[in-house]
Amino acid sequence: MPLNSVIREKRKEAGLTQEEIADYLGVSAPAVSKWEKGSTSPDITLLPALARLLKIDINTLLCFDTEPDKEEVSQICKAIMDVIHKEGFETGFLLTMEKIREYPTCGHFIHTAAALLDGAMLMTDMSSGEKMKYSSHIISLYEQAAKYGDEQTRRQANFMLASHYTRIGESDKAQKLLDLLPEQSAIDKLPLMAEILITQGKTEKAGELLERRLLMAVQEIQLLLIKLSDIALKEGHSQDATKISERSAKLAELFCLQEYDTYAAPLQTAIDQKNVSESITLLNSMLASLLHPGELNNSLLYRHISMPSHTAEIRKKLMKVILSELEDGDQYSYLHSNEEFKELIKKYQSALVR
Repeated sequence: MPLNSVIREKRKEAGLTQEEIADYLGVSAPAVSKWEKGSTSPDITLLPALARLLKIDINTLLCFDTEPDKEEVSQICKAIMDVIHKEGFETGFLLTMEKIREYPTCGHFIHTAAALLDGAMLMTDMSSGEKMKYSSHIISLYEQAAKYGDEQTRRQANFMLASHYTRIGESDKAQKLLDLLPEQSAIDKLPLMAEILITQGKTEKAGELLERRLLMAVQEIQLLLIKLSDIALKEGHSQDATKISERSAKLAELFCLQEYDTYAAPLQTAIDQKNVSESITLLNSMLASLLHPGELNNSLLYRHISMPSHTAEIRKKLMKVILSELEDGDQYSYLHSNEEFKELIKKYQSALVR
């Protein structure tokens, strides 16, 4: 809570008016009003007397021993996302760092803010060099969260750090962090939680709970299949890689994932094989599915999951990021001289501005 809010709230709790505060401290009532609005701050020599008057200590007055609760964290992060959306990632990043300086030991907030920046950065079309610059800051934030957070926050932060270290090739650091994480509990309380909700007549809540877990499980299996396909290719078993990719596509269809998800594994296999024709065909299908997607909550398995109101905007940003990666990414260099590929890029860039 900022200083102006502390003064205002503690004054009201003490049953004092702004005029009474002013009289006690020998200042004007408008000066106290400005303190509470945050436009000015009390002189440092007045702080001890002000703290005594408000029946708090200096640490509380200056917010040294307070941390934002979960609701405040949510509000701060929403404000940061609004700034990123309206003014760009750089402005949102600077605001985040400013807020973290206010709460440098609040592990939960720092981890939440780092994850927010992590996700927002992926949805920008900045160059890989720019992303690398911000990634180093985000890694530092996860390290800070792991240092000051509670047990759960430390686990989450260490997992994200391991993921970042893996991506930048520092596998030893990643392994050390993963070794700190506990094995997944054999007891899953979610089915029991859903059963309790059902007995209470809260079937919609139970349905949403189970559907989100199902979606998470299917997406995890999809990721595992992509990794297995990649291993098969590295071991020289290209036919096995293709068959695994085909199973991934069938899984996505069977469990009512977005059409976009059915192309993920086959496309990765085509890219690894540098198969120009297959890559272009799959890219065309994947990008087309982003333009005309089905709604997840219209499917049989996920009807209790509400979709964000800005889903269309998210898909548009995702397509912009994908097109930028296709043009600049090294893994797509085998496509860059192909005329059909160039036409595909132009086609979907035009679709973005309509």
